[in-house]
Amino acid sequence: MNNSTINGLSQAEANHVTLYSDPALFQLELERIFYSTWVYIGHESEIPESADFKTTFIGKIPVILTRSPDGELNVLINRCSHRGSTVCAEEQGNQAQFICPYHAWAFNLDGSLDGVGLPNGYNEGEIDYEALSLARAAKIASYRGFVFATLNPDARTFDQHIGRARKYLDYYCDLSPTGEITVGKTGIYKQKYQGNWKIQLEGSVEGYHVWHTHKNAIDVMARDVPLMKDYHRLPVRAYDLGYGHNIIENYTLDEQQVYQRWPKEFIRTLIDAHGRDRAMDALKHRFNLVLFPNFALLEYHVRVIRPIAVDQTEVRTYHTSLVGAPKEMNYRRVREHEFFYGPAGFGGPDDYAVFDRIQQGYQAINSEWVLFNRGYKSELTDEEGIRSGNHTQETQQRAPYYEYRELMSISGDENRLRELLPLAG
Repeated sequence: MNNSTINGLSQAEANHVTLYSDPALFQLELERIFYSTWVYIGHESEIPESADFKTTFIGKIPVILTRSPDGELNVLINRCSHRGSTVCAEEQGNQAQFICPYHAWAFNLDGSLDGVGLPNGYNEGEIDYEALSLARAAKIASYRGFVFATLNPDARTFDQHIGRARKYLDYYCDLSPTGEITVGKTGIYKQKYQGNWKIQLEGSVEGYHVWHTHKNAIDVMARDVPLMKDYHRLPVRAYDLGYGHNIIENYTLDEQQVYQRWPKEFIRTLIDAHGRDRAMDALKHRFNLVLFPNFALLEYHVRVIRPIAVDQTEVRTYHTSLVGAPKEMNYRRVREHEFFYGPAGFGGPDDYAVFDRIQQGYQAINSEWVLFNRGYKSELTDEEGIRSGNHTQETQQRAPYYEYRELMSISGDENRLRELLPLAG
C-alpha cells in the first residue's frame, strides 16, 4: 500500500469505512502498526516479585511479561518453539519456568530453553538450546513503571516515541508521595464490543459526545458541581502530541484552586516529597491521555485496547492507586471510578453500546465516510507544531491518523490490497 492509497482511505478530515470493516486492511494494521511500533504491555506493579508474570497480547500475538530472578523484565512470545502451543495459559502468577503442555519443553523466565520431554529420543546436536529459546520482543522500555515493547528492531527509540506525552506520565505518578502507582490491584475488568479497535482509540478522549451520550451522569454530577451542566461549554483543550498520541486537558488549576480541591496536608506531603514545582504540576493537571496505538490513561485507570478481529475488540481496564496516599483518597478513587466507568457505571456501558451501533452503521454501503472535520479550520498550531482545539472539536480524533497514515504507508506488497485501490483513486 503506497502513500496515495492510504491517503485516499484516511484523509485529514475523514476516514473511509474500509478502515473499520475490511479484514485484509485489519491484517495489515497488525503488521505495520502493532508489530512495528511501541505498544503498552503492562505495569511493573503487576509483577513486583521475582518469577512473577502476566500474559497479554501484542496485536494478536500472545506474549508473557516476566521478572527474572535478577529483576530484569522480559517480554516473551507465548509460543513453544517446538510445535507452537502457548506455554502459559494463566493470566498472572509466579513460577520458575513455563512448561509446554504438549511435550514438556521447559523455558526459563528469560525465555531460554532449559529442557525437553524425553530427551533421550533426540540424537546429539538435534536440539539447539539457544536457537530454540522463546522468541523475545526486540526492545523493551519501562518508564515510571509503565512497560512498553516493540517487535521491530528498527523501531524508533522509546524516548522518541513517548515524546511530549512523557510529562503527563510524570504528572500522573507524582500524585503519589513516593512517585509510584499500582495498576490493577484494586480492580480489573474486561469489555468486548463488536466493533473495530480504532473506535475505542478515538473514543477514549472524545469530548463531543459527553453532553449527550452521558447526559444521565452529567445530570447527577451537576447536583454537586453545577458547572457540569455546561460541560460542552467549558474551556477544556485537546492536543495532538505527535506520533499518534493525544490528550484532553480536563482542567489545569491555578494554585488557589489547587488548595480548594486537594487536602492541605496532602499538598504539604507532596511538596515535601517532590519539591514545590513538581508537586504543583501534578496537582494542577487532570487529563485523559492516549498513547498510540493501544493505551489510554484516565484519571483513575489504565485502559488497554486489544484488537481481536476487524469487528471485535477487547478493552481491559485496570484501576490505579497512589502508593503512599491516604487510604481514604484511594478509596474515593475507586468509588468515583465505579460511578462512571465501572461495569454498572453511568458512563462506560453507554460507550460500548454506542460502539456496537457504530460498527453496525459501517455496514451501510451507501455512506462511505466517517467524518472528523469538526473544528478542523479553527484548529491552532503553536511554534512547536502542536495542534490544539476545544475538547468538543475533533483535534484529538484526527491526531492518531497522522501516525496511522505514516505507518501504513511504509512500502509493501501492492498486490496484497489491490482491491482497495479503486477506493483511493
